[in-house]
Amino acid sequence: MSELSDTRWLRPCAGHWRKGSGPVLLCLPHAGGGALSYAGWDRYPLGGFEPVAVCLPGREDRFAEDPVTSWAALVSAIADSLTPLAHRPLAVFGHSMGALTGYELLRELARRGRPAPLLLAVSAHRAPQEMPTAAGPPRSTRELLDYVRRLDDGGTAELLDDPEWRDMVLRPLGADLRLHDTYRSYAEPPGQPPLVTPFVVLTGEDDPTVSDRTYAGWAALTRGTGARRVYPGGHFYLREQRDRLLTELGRDLENAMRGELR
Repeated sequence: MSELSDTRWLRPCAGHWRKGSGPVLLCLPHAGGGALSYAGWDRYPLGGFEPVAVCLPGREDRFAEDPVTSWAALVSAIADSLTPLAHRPLAVFGHSMGALTGYELLRELARRGRPAPLLLAVSAHRAPQEMPTAAGPPRSTRELLDYVRRLDDGGTAELLDDPEWRDMVLRPLGADLRLHDTYRSYAEPPGQPPLVTPFVVLTGEDDPTVSDRTYAGWAALTRGTGARRVYPGGHFYLREQRDRLLTELGRDLENAMRGELR
């Protein structure tokens, strides 16, 4: 039995931990999402990396817990959960809000003196410095519903006609988006040293949340190498493009493990 088998935060996508000390791909969810967002990723080679999803409070089997409302608390808790994995090479994938979380997690690991992850793959999100400088008021229920239907009309949006499911979707989503919308008040001012981890920037060609500036913005935050790939589809392109995405990500992870992306 793994020493991590009873953790609340880390969920191996296969449902159990692999034996040994091979590399780990940490998968961070979008706003309102959970560990199940990455179900099935264990069926892909992924360059030998073990996909492990993060489950945040306020969803799935942690629904009774209050969602996290502080960036500092969020990245600190995730970093703490990784302590038993400190001997294993690490890469990070974050989709949408998970991309911001991944970037802040790398900064937190650097502050703790932990080894830099081998790769950060950021999906479907603008660079941190492109976030609004001031947060507006919390989004209303109507605004949350509009958000889901605009970006996820083929997935979560289908659940919104059921009142019970609607509450289960909107509670973590509202908390996550409030955290997301206050990001710039947490982020450090410009001038901080760039990270050393290579970045791969992934976007859907019809995603309204990203722009032509997205890759350059992310690339400015690291001294590592960078790559960009654009896939057919919108904000949740990774569902329809999963085979291609994970095949190409697997090659990135192989190269990162060999040190060829630095």
